Amino acid sequence: MTPGGRSPDGSPAARAVSNTVAFVLVFSLIVTSVGLVTTVGLGSLRDVQTSQQAELSTGALRAVGGEIDEIAAGSRPAYRDSIELGGGRITVVDETAVDVTVANATGTVFEETYRPRALTYAYEGRNMSYGSGVLARGSDRQPAVLVSGPSTIRCVPASDVAVVTVVQLVPDDGSGASGGPVTVEARRIRSAPPTNVSRLDYPTTRPSPTATNVSVTVSGPWQAAWMEALTARGFTATGGGTATCPANRVSVRLVRVEIALLT
Repeated sequence: MTPGGRSPDGSPAARAVSNTVAFVLVFSLIVTSVGLVTTVGLGSLRDVQTSQQAELSTGALRAVGGEIDEIAAGSRPAYRDSIELGGGRITVVDETAVDVTVANATGTVFEETYRPRALTYAYEGRNMSYGSGVLARGSDRQPAVLVSGPSTIRCVPASDVAVVTVVQLVPDDGSGASGGPVTVEARRIRSAPPTNVSRLDYPTTRPSPTATNVSVTVSGPWQAAWMEALTARGFTATGGGTATCPANRVSVRLVRVEIALLT
């Protein structure tokens, strides 16, 4: 140190170099911090956006599914409304098979495999599905989870009654839409009166035969949600995608609903 506490090199040039180095270090720290905050912040914002869009799609698909349920139940003849896709894609897909078997003391008296089809919404790797009253969600990394179950299927062992109504979606030529808003149209398909005036697949005779049980076996990517829905309606899961209900009186019905996706 020189007399007066000055550094050996206390020239203006040396002080300028020190100030420049300090400025560069502080500026680099600020830029790095802003970069980290921006990166984490954008990721968080994207997660929030994806989550919000998933919730909106759940509400939209729940509303559409509820209207289709009413059409299937005969409460209304048709439905038409516009929903916002928010960059996602909605399609009618054939991914699930539902096998219904009715047995009595002598063996199997009825067996039919149905292809109900489903209305699905996909956005950022997340999926929502409505099929025959079963509303579920899933993703590439998460198995199907039930959101709400069908009102058209029930098992009441205490009353010895089981009802299985499968709602089959029949798409027109436009079975998919993406990007912006889409108009969903649905109406029940009225077929000519069959010989079976009850319009049941089972039973087809009167008086109704006595059954011992009805089993529903589901295969496809939404099997777990279907099993959850069936057990919530009184069935007992027996493994392999099958749920069974002990009942003397069983009815099985197919309802067909035409659906159109218009852009």
